[in-house]
Amino acid sequence: MHILLIGLGNMGSKYLQKIKQMGESPVLCDIDSSKRDGEHPFYCHYGEVNEPLKAVIIAIDPSKHVDVALAFLEKGLPVLLEKPPALSSKDFERISSFDNLYVSEVESFSVCAEHIPKNAKSIKIERFGRGKGYVSPLWDLAWHDLYLLLRTYSKVEVKELSVKNGVWTLRGYADQAEFELSVQWESPHPRRIWNVDEGKVILDFGEEAVYSEGRLMVQRKRDKLRWMLESFLLGDYDRGSVERAGRIINIIENIS
Repeated sequence: MHILLIGLGNMGSKYLQKIKQMGESPVLCDIDSSKRDGEHPFYCHYGEVNEPLKAVIIAIDPSKHVDVALAFLEKGLPVLLEKPPALSSKDFERISSFDNLYVSEVESFSVCAEHIPKNAKSIKIERFGRGKGYVSPLWDLAWHDLYLLLRTYSKVEVKELSVKNGVWTLRGYADQAEFELSVQWESPHPRRIWNVDEGKVILDFGEEAVYSEGRLMVQRKRDKLRWMLESFLLGDYDRGSVERAGRIINIIENIS
């Protein structure tokens, strides 16, 4: 049985590397025929695939996510869908009821995610990336921190969005904590840091390090993407990813 990987761009190439490391058998699909590697079955359209499949990973233009995912969800195949899974609530509703859907939440496999204080009073988040993704930094970068907030706190509300000098900033509340979430594409100073309670706890997602009162408490490098992929293939992933994705889409729609 094979894993069908649809999309061989930035994220797709990372998935392919992990699939091969795990000793799995991929079938590849991309509209760009020049991405054929000569090693694995390759198609330019997912409808042409005839190998037996056990799972599907989709990492393409998010405006096409729903249509492609639906074709395999209706067949009962497990589908791992890269974020954002859709660009509107209406579109996402077409697939959100399937229990064989998982939306990527790779940062939830970070050691930092295990140390987010649930009784925080203030949270300042900076996720500044080197590259540029789809749609806007909200859909591409803030998405990660929004699902981490939703995993940790029972009530997350975004009250304000501001954009200045390429930095997009969301402000709101996570339970009793005020939070500020800033994201930027093509930053000269890339970083992924949560500053909780004015430095009492620092979560450095880039370095996989947790600091408390300025002291390094935990640093544990993990292959987060492989761990997520293994969990998906075993079927023991967090099925709440779909519900959180729907809430994030609503948040971004309402604030943009």
